[in-house]
Amino acid sequence: MGRIRFCASCGARLPRNASPRRLYCDDVCRAHAYRDRKKAAQDFVLGLMLAEAEWNGDRGIIRLLTCPTCGTITFAGGDRRSDAIYCGGTCRSRAWRQRAARRARRSA
Repeated sequence: MGRIRFCASCGARLPRNASPRRLYCDDVCRAHAYRDRKKAAQDFVLGLMLAEAEWNGDRGIIRLLTCPTCGTITFAGGDRRSDAIYCGGTCRSRAWRQRAARRARRSA
């Protein structure tokens, strides 16, 4: 009897007749693992860039690599718009609400 093996992505049991080289139960899990590996590599590179900027005291790069609302490491121009400032719509809306509240306090 062969050893029971499991999918490297979701943990589902692989078929008994699966090739010894097979790691994933289907193409969906294989694609998911690929995206996870790409995201991990991108996060690692962004972390290195941020650490180097902090080491050198480069405030411009630090400002570019972090979301001003939540502080999440992000990179405008990587897989997003080159003029993006915030990590996503939630932070963009939160910043807009904060600016609107400040304007309302000043005018009142």
